[in-house]
Amino acid sequence: MRSFTQPFASRLTVETPETVRLKGTGSYVRWAKERVLLTCEHVACEQPIHYRFNGSDAVYAHPGPWTMDRHPLDVACVPMTDRQWEATSHQAEIIPRDKFAARHSLSEPAELLFFRGYAGENSAYGFGIHQANGTGYCSQEKAGTGDDQIFELFWDPQEGQITNGTMAEAASSMRFNNPEGFSGSLVWNTRYLEKTSIGQEWSPDDAVVTGLLRRWDQKTKTLLVWRVEHLSAWLTARF
Repeated sequence: MRSFTQPFASRLTVETPETVRLKGTGSYVRWAKERVLLTCEHVACEQPIHYRFNGSDAVYAHPGPWTMDRHPLDVACVPMTDRQWEATSHQAEIIPRDKFAARHSLSEPAELLFFRGYAGENSAYGFGIHQANGTGYCSQEKAGTGDDQIFELFWDPQEGQITNGTMAEAASSMRFNNPEGFSGSLVWNTRYLEKTSIGQEWSPDDAVVTGLLRRWDQKTKTLLVWRVEHLSAWLTARF
């Protein structure tokens, strides 16, 4: 899932004469005939937003205007033209519409959910270079929480574990105490348990988007995620 989702995600930053600051995470999505950069409103509200394609060092400022709705929706997007998409050589990819689930629904409560994002605590600016390490996280829905608009993912800084296969250098510098910056990440239902429980072989391509990550609730130690059926309806009304 780490490799699968990497081409879809982008760090979103704001710049001043003195510094570059990570603001959140965005995803490239195909909706109807539009190529869209999608995130949360509280990320995109501070403009101009700068984005970056996977596999490229070039950074671009989106001229706007963005389409957005404030809390309680907290969602924003902007179409990207062919000229913007082809401005540089890169390995970024677009999530097609059919990778969005019809609704947030898990085959069993323990199903594995995944997202890729850019945490501010794992980014730094110095000597004219902004370094931000994207990280992938696997979690589960917290039973008995959420409502008809959101579901909740476990996120307890004391319980995070670095997975096998993570390079020692990356593991030594990775912090996971503050998820600020993950806002705007898309959450995927991996469907791993759904597939393997019936004896089928699983692959990352089985995963589907199941929500938009909004924010961290420190009291409940959960990440609040907007259900995909509402996100899809919002996009469909605009494109």
